[in-house]
Amino acid sequence: MRTKLTTTLLLIFIAKFCLAQRNFIKGKLITADKDTLSGFIDYKEWIKSPLEIFFKREMNQPSFVYSSTELSGFIIDFNQETYTSLSFAIEKLPRNGSKIVFPSLGAYYNRTKRLTQKNAFVRVLSAGKATLYHFVDKDSEEHFLIKQNNTFEALVYHIIETGNQTAKIKQYQLQLSELLADACKKLPVQNTDYYTKDIKKLIDSYNDCFKIILKPELAQNSRGKWEYGVAAGAGYSRIRHIISTSTPPNYVYVQGNGNITSAGGVFLNYVFARGRGKFAIQNEVHTYALKSTATDVESRFRYDIRYLGIQNLFRYTFYIGKPSIYVLGGISNAFIVNDRSVVEDIDGGQSELVSSFDRKSEQGLIAGLGVRSKRLMIEARACWGNGFSADILSIAPTNRYELLAKWNFGQVQP
Repeated sequence: MRTKLTTTLLLIFIAKFCLAQRNFIKGKLITADKDTLSGFIDYKEWIKSPLEIFFKREMNQPSFVYSSTELSGFIIDFNQETYTSLSFAIEKLPRNGSKIVFPSLGAYYNRTKRLTQKNAFVRVLSAGKATLYHFVDKDSEEHFLIKQNNTFEALVYHIIETGNQTAKIKQYQLQLSELLADACKKLPVQNTDYYTKDIKKLIDSYNDCFKIILKPELAQNSRGKWEYGVAAGAGYSRIRHIISTSTPPNYVYVQGNGNITSAGGVFLNYVFARGRGKFAIQNEVHTYALKSTATDVESRFRYDIRYLGIQNLFRYTFYIGKPSIYVLGGISNAFIVNDRSVVEDIDGGQSELVSSFDRKSEQGLIAGLGVRSKRLMIEARACWGNGFSADILSIAPTNRYELLAKWNFGQVQP
């Protein structure tokens, strides 16, 4: 319990420390007078639309904060992610969790609209004859805004309750049908969902009809990435042998000694595009060993076991500089593939343990911390497993700690 509490507190401290750090990378400010200033922007890979940014002309100079009312926008150099400052009004009706209840659809359409004024840096998703903007408020609700000629509209999508039913009001489809009516081809407006990739694809298709219009370079379309490679390192493990007895006390606890053994395997990870690559699923075929000696009043147990299993982990990366830092956690399910364990009696007799094993697998929870520089990853992990069962009256849970070096042959996050 103490080890778990210490690890949890350490991860919380690291998360708070990382979130407080700065990540200045090359970028450009667009002033209110449309002048461009090159320098370094504190890039936070915003999931929610920022209201302010930190900027410095040189890395060795102090930074200054600029709000969305002081600038026209900014651009991140490495991926041309573009934000512009906009003042606009949206109607706040929740789409998730608790929804606003109307007695009927007629009551919804006859409602008194309550508009909320916003001023923020919004991301430019597509530009051309029509410009598409993406705004995410503090409640993580997405809003899309479109500008065409002198027309500027917030696309409306509400989810409401009417009695015992849920109604999805896709007014944005009617808005898009009217705004994009002069397209050179039939656009799948009615099949367009209220998601970033779907609406961006629709507006891009519309803008392709007017290619003679000069389009600025925009942010690269984010996609998920695959990582795959090998891992090698060392692990330290020990067991706590628990033996059931017929006389009080009913259980005898014997602490085994610890040893350092080899560990490694192969991995296949998927890095999600959402969140700019911060979230990933790690899948590993992992092998590790357990060597430990546990002695009670009657016997000495010498364990020498090799496991092979599958580990499924969730990874979250903090981009605070180079190298980047990440935390991970998940589950492990492994099976004994090689066993050379023996039990020695106090009178000198010796026999194999394998024939008396009742459970030949180990399930466990994993938590860890890692650092990454391009293709190289270094991870420190702790695993709390239920171990194996030496016989029907005993169990041997394990605590395992590993240090692994991993090399990724797949795609690399910029």
